[in-house]
Amino acid sequence: MNKRTRNKWLIGLGFVGLTIFATQAWADGAGSSGMPGSADDPVVTKSYVDQQIQQIAGGGNRLVVEELRAGQTLYGYEGTEFIVRTGKVVAVAGMNGDGLTDITSGADLRGGATVQSNHLLLIARSDSRGLRLAPGNNGVAYVMIRGNYEIK
Repeated sequence: MNKRTRNKWLIGLGFVGLTIFATQAWADGAGSSGMPGSADDPVVTKSYVDQQIQQIAGGGNRLVVEELRAGQTLYGYEGTEFIVRTGKVVAVAGMNGDGLTDITSGADLRGGATVQSNHLLLIARSDSRGLRLAPGNNGVAYVMIRGNYEIK
């Protein structure tokens, strides 16, 4: 092999090697869109993931049956649904005096209105609307709940 042919081979192999190296370096950079912990690749803690899972599990499509006793008030958040199964219960109005939507009868239940059993109620806003036992009722009421709520 003469000197000229050998130089062409060396230049060609060098070019091929450089191309392979550059392609590999580009692929490594394109595969990871950012450094770990950056906005492109955030690092999250276990407590954050647990909190997000708990929020998802807290509401949703499942129905929960709660026992409402004298002195307790059941507050629902926006979109929460109630169905009173047993007991005498009255509506608790929101901060502006707005009531609960009785979907079954198509009526608006103002604060203090008696809630009929087995009627589907909807909380339209998160403004302290809810249910409590009727005055003079020292028993218990069972309420089915779908959505976010709290009992105070």
